[in-house]
Amino acid sequence: MYHVSRKRGGKVIITGIIAEFNPLHQGHESLLRFAQSLPDSEGVIVILSSNFTQRGSPSVADKFARAYTAVMAGADVVIELPFMCACSAGQDFARGAVNILGRLGCVSRIAFGMENPEFDAETLAGILADEPGAYREILRREIGRGASFPKAVSIALEEIFPGAGDFITRPNNMLAVSYMAGIIRGGYDIEAVPFRRIDGASSRAIRGNLAGNAHMMPGYSREILAEAERSGRLSDEGRLWPLLQGIFIRSGAEDLRGIYGVVEGIEGLFLKHWRKSSGLEDFTGRCVCARYTRSHIRRRLIYILLGLRRGVCVKGEVPYARVLAFTEKGRGILRMCREVSRIPVITRLKDAEGETGKFFAETEYKASQLYELTLSRPDMSRESHKVLMT
Repeated sequence: MYHVSRKRGGKVIITGIIAEFNPLHQGHESLLRFAQSLPDSEGVIVILSSNFTQRGSPSVADKFARAYTAVMAGADVVIELPFMCACSAGQDFARGAVNILGRLGCVSRIAFGMENPEFDAETLAGILADEPGAYREILRREIGRGASFPKAVSIALEEIFPGAGDFITRPNNMLAVSYMAGIIRGGYDIEAVPFRRIDGASSRAIRGNLAGNAHMMPGYSREILAEAERSGRLSDEGRLWPLLQGIFIRSGAEDLRGIYGVVEGIEGLFLKHWRKSSGLEDFTGRCVCARYTRSHIRRRLIYILLGLRRGVCVKGEVPYARVLAFTEKGRGILRMCREVSRIPVITRLKDAEGETGKFFAETEYKASQLYELTLSRPDMSRESHKVLMT
């Protein structure tokens, strides 16, 4: 167990988990069971990504379906990670999720999967949290030399802490370090509790072959996906390609440079390759290069589709904690959280307050509308569905 918090209080022990569950598989179920089995555990809160993922792709099933699988797997409360954090690079994804858990005031620890929990991740987290620090200087140097952000991170950490470069090439290791860095930055009274990730079940493998890899999912998760398929609610990101083509037809480089995240000449790649591409996957492959990863490109395409303008800031505090689902036990946890929370706990987007809150909520609504267009039977009123209570 990593003790990265600055202090330790005697509050109720609620465990937080940060996830996409895209879809929920047996490894995720094991993590939830691990969280439930921790000493003195009194409940589990899951921070669940919205309808678009870190990789810039629509989730295989919508957030309400995935929230339901989380509850079926043992979560007591499921809270949405807003689009502006969910569809971001791993460190911003982690920063936003930890910010929610830390400010809820009722979460005592975060449990997460790691490929190598024996590694000194706490030291790495301290390096990431040290801003500006040597890490940031090396990062800027490597990006200036043309390295992609993940490559620059690997070089910077390896230079400061030998062995770290290989460690963070495993995605769950990197996320774990980012979670721990978020705890340190925020000064939250939260313990970081690693769970060894065992190779086997894979969300990517399941998405690539739902029929062939259904055995990797618990029965309830398989049934929820089967129902989504029967009702025309499995996403197909290829449906976004005609929308992008329309935008590229009417846009010049200057138009694209006005979009959030479209910097360093990536707009030139987009305008160069879109006419020759047969679809979204082909287009993405043509744009991937040493500087831009597939995920980096996909996120920018979603920002373009949503028309997000430059100047957007996702580095500050998340403006609200929106509840997607809860159990009867979770109702009591939410009541307790509301008494101590430093973040507004809401169930409806229209309840978001303040300029940042309204921006996040409006963007969430637009992203949900865009997500519906990836489905064979879209329901444009889906975002207004009530919170799930089981």
